[in-house]
Amino acid sequence: MKKRIIWSVLCTLIAAMGWGGVGATSDTAYAESARSGHFENLGTAIKRVVGIGGTPFYGTDGTPYISAAVNGVPAQLAVLNALTLDVEKVLDIPDTTSTSTVLTAQDGSVYIGTTGTGEVYRYVPDSEGLEFIGKPIQGETHIYALANGPDGKFFGGTYPGGKLFEYDPASGEFRDLGSPVAGEKYVRKLVYDEERSLLIAGTGTNNRLVEIDPATGSVSENWMPEELAVEEYPNSIDLIGDKLFIQLNKSSTMLVMDKWSKQIEQRLQGVSAHVIPSPDGKQAYMFAPGDAYLHVYDFSTGLIEPVARLGRFNSWKSATIINTGSAQNPDYTLSAWMGYNAALTYQFSSGTIRSTTVDVPGQPIVINSIGSGPDGRIHVSGVQGGNAIYDPESGIMETYTSGMSQAEAMTSIGDMMYFGIYPQARISQFDTTLPWGGGNPQEIAKLPADSLQDRPFGMIGVEEYGKLFLGTVPQYGQLGGAFAIYDPKDGNLLTYRHLVKDQSIVTLAYKDGKIYGGTSIWGAYGAPDPTAQEGKMFIWDIASGQKESELSPVAGKQAVTSLIVGPDGNIWGFDEGVLFIYDTQEKKVIHEQELFPVRYAGTVWRDATLLVGKDGDVYGTARGKLFRIDGATKQMTMIDEAGHFDGLAQDEYGNLYMRSMIEGKKHELWKYTSPSLALAALRDKEREGEVKHQLSAQIRNSLRQAAHHGSIGNQAEMLQHGDKALQLMQNESEWISERALQELEAGVRTVTELFSRLAE
Repeated sequence: MKKRIIWSVLCTLIAAMGWGGVGATSDTAYAESARSGHFENLGTAIKRVVGIGGTPFYGTDGTPYISAAVNGVPAQLAVLNALTLDVEKVLDIPDTTSTSTVLTAQDGSVYIGTTGTGEVYRYVPDSEGLEFIGKPIQGETHIYALANGPDGKFFGGTYPGGKLFEYDPASGEFRDLGSPVAGEKYVRKLVYDEERSLLIAGTGTNNRLVEIDPATGSVSENWMPEELAVEEYPNSIDLIGDKLFIQLNKSSTMLVMDKWSKQIEQRLQGVSAHVIPSPDGKQAYMFAPGDAYLHVYDFSTGLIEPVARLGRFNSWKSATIINTGSAQNPDYTLSAWMGYNAALTYQFSSGTIRSTTVDVPGQPIVINSIGSGPDGRIHVSGVQGGNAIYDPESGIMETYTSGMSQAEAMTSIGDMMYFGIYPQARISQFDTTLPWGGGNPQEIAKLPADSLQDRPFGMIGVEEYGKLFLGTVPQYGQLGGAFAIYDPKDGNLLTYRHLVKDQSIVTLAYKDGKIYGGTSIWGAYGAPDPTAQEGKMFIWDIASGQKESELSPVAGKQAVTSLIVGPDGNIWGFDEGVLFIYDTQEKKVIHEQELFPVRYAGTVWRDATLLVGKDGDVYGTARGKLFRIDGATKQMTMIDEAGHFDGLAQDEYGNLYMRSMIEGKKHELWKYTSPSLALAALRDKEREGEVKHQLSAQIRNSLRQAAHHGSIGNQAEMLQHGDKALQLMQNESEWISERALQELEAGVRTVTELFSRLAE
């Protein structure tokens, strides 16, 4: 059996090169085996320190600490000595990659609420690990807020039910307090007002602010002005004295609100989330990334004054003021975790600032998107930022921990890579001819705030017009994405919202002067239920600047998550498990084929990724599976059906790249190599005129000899003739361009390695 498979592999290789011969007689039953190929785990693409939530606390001996929950696989709680800034502990937070809320309870314990699992853990200072407390409410997957309450209890806020819970450490019991604001899916921030025995909650996605009486369950009216509903939700709420300090999400505006009258007294710009009180409670300290200064707010005058320049950090967290003197002669020091991976102390009496990069190993970051660059390299973007570039020639993966936040999609025009950035639907540009860093990449555009957009999932650069086309998912709580056109030459940006009413635009393709767009019926998280029943495909005519038409490519299906120009020149698309082909001349769908029996049960923006392989077949990932569709017969072959992979990109050697879908391994980049793809890539080089026909003929003969020996079981001879192709190129360099030599050597070496693996 194995002999016949090997022989079939070699026959298929020769046929894939367009060289005919023995490939025509290969047994069909074994032809599929020849395409099986090889998977290689390239490992972690991105490692970085991304400190999100944090809290200050004290050890049992009175040692002050600051902390931050570090994103990664898994997330970790990093604990630093607040004065020396030494890392004391790094503790894994099980089963989650992120947490945005950490609370120091009244008994000194530290509580952590997780995202993705909606669980609570406790860290007792100076202990060796975390203790699992429980899952407060079944069905709630994210805990976004924790706040101390009366009698040692604390409260929490959740998503997707927008619920409130109470935990009593004395009894170890959770109590479900329901959803305080009907229709709101997030309880984002909480603070307890001891003076009035009221809980103040900030909800999303309509940015409501309410007061809740935990004893009776009564909920006040919304105290947030309606014009601020577009802000989505608060990033922080701090109560100091009679003032509420509320940082809003979209604009990062910091509101100063009187807790009694609910009057907004000031709107501050460029201020980080979270404000901390002075030791006497008469002032509040805030950090402003805009000017890099620590500022003080005086409650008696309402004036804000700069105190000291701390440095260029994007935020602070776990900030605290510590008395390093005595009760009679206090000497105060500020300590805080700054930005993603820095910490500092500031001594008020001397003005001394000490900062350091936090000595915490970078955690593996979940891969968010993958794309092929004009530089021949594979570009990778991580969740909440971080990037990697993999070079297929050298096999080197380079990681960049700064310069760009989370990219939902990427494309190119010429040597420039363009990234669609979340949040606020931004565009970043990377010049692939220059090194990363020093302003490369740089943010070059952002969709207007009144378009209410967040995630550019659809993105394509069109060389012919020199323009970039984007399709977006709106911001939290909204239905209706946007279609945008950006001209890098003059920076002009045109934005069209509701091009397909109430639907998000999640994939784009280009052919012959027209953009083809695919939509999802769902809006953002927290949005109202969809108003449409079917995902659409629309056609935009670039010359006229108008939407030409729109249709439902497959009846009853809810989201078109991938569109490409197929091997036949028509538009191939994936619509909720169904492959469809749209004839661009006849202007109608001419083929429907169910690939997977699936029905989306909730919000879906991303599922399938399709591309045309070097061998002319269509490869795709969807529902975690990797598959191939014969470009001529449309027959689907499952390459991996265990649900392991997501995303897809291809290099010029025909290799395919994906991210793992296995929990705990979504930071891994994988490469798939098949003989048909690798040799088709070599064939392309011959067509480009970089390989003379004489050399091609000799390689052909070597492979035929290898096929012959493989068919009769002579493994050593088979591999010998496979290796001969490499020697031919090295010895006959006048028949091959210098540029192509390295590329083809790598390709043929890949093929001969495949021969060896298949022969084992």
